[in-house]
Amino acid sequence: MKFFLSAVFAVTLVGLAVPAMAHHSFNTFFDMSRTVQVEGVVKSFKLISPHSEMILEVMDSRGTIAVWRITARTGAVNARRAGWKVEDFIGKTVKVEGNPTRKEGGTAMAAGVVTFPDGKIVCLGGCPGGPPTE
Repeated sequence: MKFFLSAVFAVTLVGLAVPAMAHHSFNTFFDMSRTVQVEGVVKSFKLISPHSEMILEVMDSRGTIAVWRITARTGAVNARRAGWKVEDFIGKTVKVEGNPTRKEGGTAMAAGVVTFPDGKIVCLGGCPGGPPTE
């Protein structure tokens, strides 16, 4: 009986571990073979783990504002080590380049590079010289 309970416990732990690894699959949600660039105003930026998030208001050619959800490829720990500060992003107009969502017409991306008007570049993970991805 003791062996049986140990086996059930071990199988349960393995079953719980599989979903924990799956959240890092950017290929599932984003088209990693394509790159898009949007420009807009940063409305929020959260340094959270497992992946920091930015909300960007982007005006289209008709003057309609679309809200883009930008997912960084790195989390809060690496972002803070790289010197990111929320106040450096909020309210700024930036260009963001990354991989678009697989959802047709979607307004989300896995970000790579953020470029500020003064030329400053911040890597949100996945670009050379940027913070390592978690």
